[in-house]
Amino acid sequence: MSAPPPPPGYYPQPYQRPSRPIGVAILAILVVLVGVVFLVVAIGILALSGFLALSGFTLFGVGGGILGLIVLIFALIWIGVGLGLWHLRSWAWWLAVIVMVLTILGSITSPAVAILPVLILVYLLVVRHHFR
Repeated sequence: MSAPPPPPGYYPQPYQRPSRPIGVAILAILVVLVGVVFLVVAIGILALSGFLALSGFTLFGVGGGILGLIVLIFALIWIGVGLGLWHLRSWAWWLAVIVMVLTILGSITSPAVAILPVLILVYLLVVRHHFR
């Protein structure tokens, strides 16, 4: 026996990806904003170190340049992770989880600092199924 025909006017909808949870959207926006702040700081450090190098403080200029490049790399990573979270990419989820775990481990001496990363980590684990 075959299944009965669908009722009149029944049109099955194609599969739609689950929508982005609002918490993930907020987290993605905040991560991008932190990355932008880091980017501004990196540009400031690089400009200041260039000024110091030209003023004859070569050691401070080189040290500041290295620090500025490190901050710039972290800024680009934060912006990339935020965009990845926005687009529900699994690599961004993994990177965010790794950063939260490292932040929690780094705040062992001050457990109050670990409260927000723990909450973010728990939330990321709850919404894991949305990432592909």
